[in-house]
Amino acid sequence: MKQKYGYIVVEDVELQRENLIHLLDTRLDLQLLGSFDNAEDAYSFLSDEQQPSPDIVFLDIEMPELSGFNLLEALRQVPKNMKVIITTAFPDYAIKSYDYSISGYLLKPIELARLNQSIDKAIGEMAAWPPPPEPGGYLLIKEKKRWVKLAYDEILFCEGANVDVRIVTPAGAYLTRERVKNLEQSLPPSRFLRIHDSFIINLSYVKSYASNFTSVSLCFQPGSPMRTLSIGPKYREKFRRVMQEGR
Repeated sequence: MKQKYGYIVVEDVELQRENLIHLLDTRLDLQLLGSFDNAEDAYSFLSDEQQPSPDIVFLDIEMPELSGFNLLEALRQVPKNMKVIITTAFPDYAIKSYDYSISGYLLKPIELARLNQSIDKAIGEMAAWPPPPEPGGYLLIKEKKRWVKLAYDEILFCEGANVDVRIVTPAGAYLTRERVKNLEQSLPPSRFLRIHDSFIINLSYVKSYASNFTSVSLCFQPGSPMRTLSIGPKYREKFRRVMQEGR
């Protein structure tokens, strides 16, 4: 587990931004990497490979010019694992915000207890998220009359039906005439796991799973849609072992 988790604050009101940072300073496991009064500057920071990558983003929704949701949409294209905690005065955005896989939704004025609860949840989620796969490696499939090369990093999960397999990626899905069993043998077991007669998942993108190991949720990156899949009874013990012991 990391000693310090870096964070940034995106809040257009100076006093509220300073108050939030003051509350966050009470935690010894957090480190401020930057604060911004608008979404555009925050995006420039987050998309700059030369800047340190924060673990947690504290994000206001209603800001001049670009909203917090505009920033979340833009972050879909930024391949960084970040947890997002919404800080807002408006409860009406709660349902929409969960389309972006956020870790917390805090209403202003922010209570320290609720803030710490959201931070602990975000840190717990990060601890459960498998490390990103090593670069390199690809799967070559035949889709209709063309061959398609898919990097392992691109594949979220594979879904089989009869003699076809649908391979789901953030850019779209590919259908190939293949059996799940054969595809399972083609994919590296250090990165992929069969969890059902019909499903093979990329372990790098496991976001959460049911405590009874009956389902698993996948997320390609923060802000991406969540995909929840069933875990077949005969696969649950192996899934539990992989999740709890790691690879």
